Amino acid sequence: MLVMLAYDTPEQKNQNFLRKEFERMGGVRVQYSIYLYSGEPHECERVIRYMQRVAKGIPGDIRLLPMEDSTWAAQIIITECAENTQRVAELKEFVKVW
Repeated sequence: MLVMLAYDTPEQKNQNFLRKEFERMGGVRVQYSIYLYSGEPHECERVIRYMQRVAKGIPGDIRLLPMEDSTWAAQIIITECAENTQRVAELKEFVKVW
């Protein structure tokens, strides 16, 4: 199972805080403000509960999207930055590039 964190917050300090906390839980960066956590369902539930507490009171748009591995694998990447090529290689077990 996967959990994706996506955020759009106005203050850099809040962005850094969300990033650090999600990475501390085992999440990895996919794009500038999109992170992915992979784990067993009970681990994903733990991450969701924790991030709900962490994000409480932070202004902006903060979303957690739980999904099955097959949902992530079915994505269609239309274009990507050259700097993300290495990141995709690191996440190849999660991502299928068409």
